[in-house]
Amino acid sequence: MRVIDADGHVEENVVTFSDKYFDPAFRAQRPQVVSGSEEGLAYWMIDEQLFPRRVGRGCNNLGTPVSYQGKPTRHALRKPDTVGSMELTHLNERLQIMDEEGIWLQVLYPTLFLAYPLSCNPAYVTAMCDAYNRWLGDVLSGQERLKWVGVVNLDDVPASVRQVKEAKKLGAVGMMILGTVGDKLLDDASLLPFYEAVAAENLPLAVHVGWACPSINNLYSHIYPSGVIAFLMPVLMGLVSMMSGGIFDRFPNLKVVYLEAGSLWIHFILERLHHRFQHSGKNLANVVSRTAPIQKLPTMEYIKQGNLYFSAEVEDALLPQVLKLVGDGQILFGSDMPHGDRERFAASLLQERNDISDAAKGKILEANPARFYGLAL
Repeated sequence: MRVIDADGHVEENVVTFSDKYFDPAFRAQRPQVVSGSEEGLAYWMIDEQLFPRRVGRGCNNLGTPVSYQGKPTRHALRKPDTVGSMELTHLNERLQIMDEEGIWLQVLYPTLFLAYPLSCNPAYVTAMCDAYNRWLGDVLSGQERLKWVGVVNLDDVPASVRQVKEAKKLGAVGMMILGTVGDKLLDDASLLPFYEAVAAENLPLAVHVGWACPSINNLYSHIYPSGVIAFLMPVLMGLVSMMSGGIFDRFPNLKVVYLEAGSLWIHFILERLHHRFQHSGKNLANVVSRTAPIQKLPTMEYIKQGNLYFSAEVEDALLPQVLKLVGDGQILFGSDMPHGDRERFAASLLQERNDISDAAKGKILEANPARFYGLAL
């Protein structure tokens, strides 16, 4: 078996936003890595705001940056990964740690773009997304074992359409969004051109965890509960809005995966969707016609069509039940390498479980991610 990691990460660095990749119009205000007030910490300064913001209202906990003026930051020193591996400045170091953990191929996601908003200037965020995509398209060109997904700025929908097309040309195997676009849900009509572009390019779409919704983010001033609710809940919101809002009906061939929230929520959300769909369709709509569901099919019919995927944590206690509910062909493995809260040697931990069949393990670790991303085995 050749293990495919459906959700690894890269830590952005100063090269990401260098002149080679960054729009000349915004170079004077490019994101910069700056030293923190505590010795050994570093931050991204974007529009004179610091990321990550680990304390205070609207806090978030990003793994990037992992170096400052060529030296590892304090939190990077706690990781088994080298700076060259995390920043992709030494690809052989990344491949070495993949070999140590038994990973044959890894699909890479961003870290900085898991926070929203990075700026209130849409054109500036568009330039940041463009630079990120160009950087990875350049660094990973021709790589057999390292693939990547592109990022888009959904606050600038025309730009996002262009970014989808350009990312495909640059070699992206998918596109990533968060579970909301700020305080806008994923079924918002303004986003339809973006979905049309993704479908036209035949790219899979990943809805990834992240601090996506300021209305939720700003409820929290401590990173512990924020990492439970503000970080994870937008993924659930993304599935609910896309299904209830008819996105899967408009784009029946669109492949979508919901990443890094574990799998324990799947039963809860699908059951609640089923319950409310039945209630709204059979009862409430007879009283107020405008309350009739927009989605055309019962909830589980979309699952049965096989285009919706979910990632699972290898230790999820209810994973056998999840496999029974959605099928063993729609669950993916993601290592979260090199983020600090990941489980090292996670693929091996899954293979050691005795409550999951060998056939299901093979699908989760290899066949399913290969099919989702369209990778040749």
